[in-house]
Amino acid sequence: MKKSQILFCFSFLLFSIGFLLGLSLSKRYEIPHDVNFVPLLEREINSEMPTFHYILTNNLRVILLLSFGGTLALGGLTFLNLIFNGMDLGTLFYGALISGELKAFFFLILPHGIFEIPGMIIAGAAGFKIPYELLRFALGKKKEIITEEDAKEFFKLVAISVVLIFIAALIESTITLKIAESLG
Repeated sequence: MKKSQILFCFSFLLFSIGFLLGLSLSKRYEIPHDVNFVPLLEREINSEMPTFHYILTNNLRVILLLSFGGTLALGGLTFLNLIFNGMDLGTLFYGALISGELKAFFFLILPHGIFEIPGMIIAGAAGFKIPYELLRFALGKKKEIITEEDAKEFFKLVAISVVLIFIAALIESTITLKIAESLG
């Protein structure tokens, strides 16, 4: 399990770097201090009609890109996807911070984010799993390229991330939307 911890830590690190990049890049642009953060989020939510199906489908695409795309692209897609998703969150956080809407930000992100963000990080670990094992084989650290145990662990990580994303989509389409409506 120690190998998986390395992959989780690496995925978390990339997401965190993306978050900090989003914060840092946002600071470079002038954002009016009197922007009301909640109506902007609400308008975005209402314009896309985020039903459970829409949210789940969109987030499953991200999870599949992180896990299977990362495997097929030797971790490259996973690397970029984790950074960009972290940047999105960092940019939103900075906008909420500047506009004085941090409370709204946390009310709108935390209910589903406590499942969605770990789901993305676990999918990221899955996306790095096969490339990591290939690298270990190439460096002579293991005898088989991909073992049955490696494949089982990969699919277990993908399954866990899918379950977390399902829970997040359920919460986002019900609880988070009601919170957004009450804040608006």
